[in-house]
Amino acid sequence: MRKEYDLSIIVPCLNEAENIEQVLGNIIKVIDDISNCESEIVVVDDQSEDDTFALAQKFIEKRKLQDKIHLIRRNLKRRGYGAVVRYGVANAHGRYAIFVSADMVDPIEHIPEFYKMMEEGAGLVQCSRYTNPEDTNTIPFIYKFWQFFYRRLAKLILGTTLNDTTYAFKMFRRTELLALGLTQNRFSISPEITYKAILSGSNVVTYAAPQGTRVFGSSKFKFRKEAFGYSYVLLRALLHRIGVILWF
Repeated sequence: MRKEYDLSIIVPCLNEAENIEQVLGNIIKVIDDISNCESEIVVVDDQSEDDTFALAQKFIEKRKLQDKIHLIRRNLKRRGYGAVVRYGVANAHGRYAIFVSADMVDPIEHIPEFYKMMEEGAGLVQCSRYTNPEDTNTIPFIYKFWQFFYRRLAKLILGTTLNDTTYAFKMFRRTELLALGLTQNRFSISPEITYKAILSGSNVVTYAAPQGTRVFGSSKFKFRKEAFGYSYVLLRALLHRIGVILWF
């Protein structure tokens, strides 16, 4: 039986052979600096067609990190980023959870600050790329353009002051979010988590930081494929808030 942890870092992977060893090494360095925190890393491979799984396994064995890094292959039909994330959350054992993209774009050096805010009473810490104007420099223009409207609509519907509800880099109370139910299979799982935390009355706080840029490989995020899911979760949030449906 696996032990319980304070923090689970979930790394969803699909064809990230060029990045996986470096991102795992970077995460290890960061979590080693968190005081009084038992952490685990849960790597979930979505049946990669390259050497992602083998390289992750080699990294774990070489550094003797079997008790720190748990490598899982999701042997189900591919459904998207959200399905991989949900699989990781369900297999994690931490009080808190955070997703880290294998492409190394997330500012993981701030994980210790996130953890501290959670320990001080936050229910969810949402990384915001829009709080400081200079933090938006690495976001593609087309994404910023549509996000301009989406972010304002989200603030109006949810009655919140959060500037960035869609960025997947966030820390939350794992079992509480599982209890609310996570359903989205694609990238829309990210706003789903934040919206359900807000609507359930959780203490959601913002942490301003920029995202990085991918060095190797190509992004799995395709705006035209994700637009429906993002609109769907926002509509569900609206209908839940005005009492037409129960989302959780």
